[in-house]
Amino acid sequence: MNSFQLVDEFNDIETERGVIAAIAARPDLYWELLDFLPADAFTVENLAWQNLVLAIESEKPVAGSVSGLADWMPVADPKAAAQHLADLYQRRLLAGLQENLAAALYSPRPAPELLSLLDEEVARVQAAVRETHSGKLQWAGDLIGNVLAEAESRQLQRQETGNAILGVATGLKRVDELLNGLGTGLYILAGAPGAGKTTLSLQIAQHAASIGTPVVYVTYENSPSNLVLKALCARAKIPASQVERGFGNSQALRWAALEMQPIFDRMALIEGNSKLTVSQVRGKALQAMARHKASRCLVVFDYLQRAAHTAGYDQLRYNVSAMAGELRDLANRLNGPVLAISSQNRSGGDYGKGGGSATLDSLKESGDLEYSADAVMFLRMSEKRQIAPPARAVDIVLAKNRFGDVGMVPLVFRPDLGDLREEVMR
Repeated sequence: MNSFQLVDEFNDIETERGVIAAIAARPDLYWELLDFLPADAFTVENLAWQNLVLAIESEKPVAGSVSGLADWMPVADPKAAAQHLADLYQRRLLAGLQENLAAALYSPRPAPELLSLLDEEVARVQAAVRETHSGKLQWAGDLIGNVLAEAESRQLQRQETGNAILGVATGLKRVDELLNGLGTGLYILAGAPGAGKTTLSLQIAQHAASIGTPVVYVTYENSPSNLVLKALCARAKIPASQVERGFGNSQALRWAALEMQPIFDRMALIEGNSKLTVSQVRGKALQAMARHKASRCLVVFDYLQRAAHTAGYDQLRYNVSAMAGELRDLANRLNGPVLAISSQNRSGGDYGKGGGSATLDSLKESGDLEYSADAVMFLRMSEKRQIAPPARAVDIVLAKNRFGDVGMVPLVFRPDLGDLREEVMR
């Protein structure tokens, strides 16, 4: 077995000791340098650093907190030295990536798996590097330039395209007007069983792929093959139940497959299991973005409560809260939308009344879910509109929207055909 040792080459013991000595001599320097020093910036003298930090943050005397300090020479430029240690930390992350990939190259794993491993390792390193910037002071005055540039870029995009929807379009015109499409953030779609949550999520995924946005769809409820069948049947307007019983029109399905091939080429399906992590999904999303040379990707989780069992807590409530935080972080790191289907509590969801509630506290084992989400949508049976069966009158209720107004959009659901569309207003 080949082994590679690159990480240890990116250490600087003299600079570590020099920074610690400088801060010990002037404890106020710690608060000035804190933004430049990630937690793992110190390797050889990590224990000495932790002892010094404990003394300063607990407002105890620094003298005596670090053994051997008297023999260490303070650096002349503490800020430059701190930045140097931070750079070495990032280089150690990159060296670790190279070590893992080099070891895998000599393993019996197939080359395609190695490409996936590379994407996952790159995602892990990118996440670790971004974490070095979290928690830092960001002065509002320093952000003005980027904010104005982003606003001008959006204005130019609207003028050039004539399209005011800047996020990933869902294919539902009035929903897109409320949300401005699916931008960077966590979107929750909830509803009672049979309300059409998977149907709508699958339609949104297909529409995103049709306009050039790659999609990673993580499914815990249906097999990937079953989702493809549902999509083909919806396009061919054939009930999936007929196909499963052998009564489907195979020729119509073939025509539907030809029409949808370009869409399916941008949709990656992952069958979820207890070992699948959000980090792995992030790697797959980066892989999809690289394949299609795209700047963003739509990630769909179907559904949240099943995925949350991997979070590691004893109670589902805490798992759901932790998973929601991970998915929101995933959206921010990918700079794109994450759409997660959520169950509702039976009592809060009004299952017995057949309609379904659209209140935030009805989200099953919600924890902090309603706070973590950027937007929360509910599918509920309409109590007012009457539509001839087998169609159903369904409303999509936008109960929370950090990006604009809340509201309700009437839909028509054909569960037999797996089709959910906006109702034509007269």
